[in-house]
Amino acid sequence: MPDTSQVLSDLHDGVQTITLNQPERFNALSSAMLTGLGEALRVAERDAAVRAVVLTGAGKGFSTEFNVSNVNVSNGVMDAGDYLRRSYNPLITRMRALEKPLLAAVNGVAAGAGLSLALACDLRYAAESARFVVAFVKIGLVPDAGLMYFLPRLIGPAKTLELSWSGDPLAATEAYELGMLNQVVPDDRVLAHTQEVAARLGHGPARTIALIKRAVNQAHELPLERVLELEANYQTIASRDANFVEGVNAFREKRAATFNS
Repeated sequence: MPDTSQVLSDLHDGVQTITLNQPERFNALSSAMLTGLGEALRVAERDAAVRAVVLTGAGKGFSTEFNVSNVNVSNGVMDAGDYLRRSYNPLITRMRALEKPLLAAVNGVAAGAGLSLALACDLRYAAESARFVVAFVKIGLVPDAGLMYFLPRLIGPAKTLELSWSGDPLAATEAYELGMLNQVVPDDRVLAHTQEVAARLGHGPARTIALIKRAVNQAHELPLERVLELEANYQTIASRDANFVEGVNAFREKRAATFNS
């Protein structure tokens, strides 16, 4: 059984808040934490009461890379790629496939694969004191856990190379200016603000929001003609949903729409 104490989960107003809980280690990603996070996301995925998910960290850190201090590399046969395939890759895939809004409340340092987790979320809100570090080069590794997919799409290849080659930390304001973040907020407001945004999204038309996320993710890899057809297909699905009827009626009646799941 996974150590559930390393990942806490709380549901309020349709928002499932998942907290990485190893504050004394700045929430360094252990095997137990990865397993617990995957299980929490699986539950959120299947629970109709969950309309949106917020991922954050306990203490002063959001999440840092896997703790390598206990890894034995003296024989030169460690296969980090195999570990990624078993532990990280299924988790990142689940995060992107989750058809509910997934928001990161980055309360402190996000480094290495911890930064990858933040980037895999749909939206990112960061505390003013947060720091972002593509730390892999410091131990002779390449960025992983999806970072090489997400970061160039947010900030471009040249800046991704600069950060990946240097391993230098990036302040929250710099990360925002580059396009990595949706907003920077005061430290004591980052979680509450992110939960408020999540709750607002959670009260929207769930199926439509899921279709929008799916379309944005798929459109990265498609030419214009395929994206146009994808939009038309998803619009057919959305326009046949009862939420579309409610939305149109609310607009005509000049009132707030009441969307169902």
